[in-house]
Amino acid sequence: MLTEPTIEFTFTKLSRFKHQPLRFSSVIVLRVTKDTEKGRKTKRRDMAGLLAWAADVVGKNGKEGDDEKDRIPLVFTEEQQRYVDELGRKATTLSRSIQDLRLRLPPPDISQRLPHLLAHSLASNAALTLQLDSHSATREQAQMREQTLLEENSTYENAISNCETKIEEKRNEADSLLRKLKELEDVEENLRNEQEDEQASLEASHSKSSGESVIQGDRNGKDGADTEAMKSVMLEKLEGKKNDLSLMEEKVQNLERSWAVIQERALKQPSPGQREKTLDKQLHSLIEQLAAKQVHLKPN
Repeated sequence: MLTEPTIEFTFTKLSRFKHQPLRFSSVIVLRVTKDTEKGRKTKRRDMAGLLAWAADVVGKNGKEGDDEKDRIPLVFTEEQQRYVDELGRKATTLSRSIQDLRLRLPPPDISQRLPHLLAHSLASNAALTLQLDSHSATREQAQMREQTLLEENSTYENAISNCETKIEEKRNEADSLLRKLKELEDVEENLRNEQEDEQASLEASHSKSSGESVIQGDRNGKDGADTEAMKSVMLEKLEGKKNDLSLMEEKVQNLERSWAVIQERALKQPSPGQREKTLDKQLHSLIEQLAAKQVHLKPN
């Protein structure tokens, strides 16, 4: 007895649960009969049923795409799966690049805003240029003023140094004159003491030798006259020294008054270091104002 040959059509489903493929088969057997009228009818009926079933499966999967149970996925090899994954990564990268480019695109009304932005930018640049020129001129003026003040301070320092030197010289001269005056006072005191001693001795000798001769009296008179003449000369010299000393004291007082005036002016005017610090602060303040205006006027 001969067996009838069969043709098997296998449809494979994959289960996606836990990423573990699960295969099962639906086998449809078509029996091949002899080339008879009955066999041809049977063959047509079986083929029609197969096609109807396949159409039903395909139609159902197309309508219910969200139903994972009825979906028949494609089965790829490992190499094909890697290629598909690589294509997916490239598609994701391209999608991100397209999104970035879309974000970089200007707004639709940029063509209408461009003239206004250009005019605002030009006005801001012009104002910034004016401010820069103004601050440059102010900085140059501050530098010139600083140089002038430094020169004036140097001149004042030289003048004060010269005055201090002259005052020191006059003080030394006054000290020397005071020492000389002290010496003259000591000499005067010695002369007075000698005069008093001589006068006392003369009086004593006069009282003791009242009966001496006239010649001896004349000699004593001459000695007294010489002493008086010497005394008058010394007094005249002493008066001259006193006058010179008073003149020197007056000069010293004038110099001290001049020095006091110079010190008062120096106290009213700042020192070179203070002026330098003040100018440095003013310069830093101007630079900060310039930077703030530059930031404020910088076009957006």
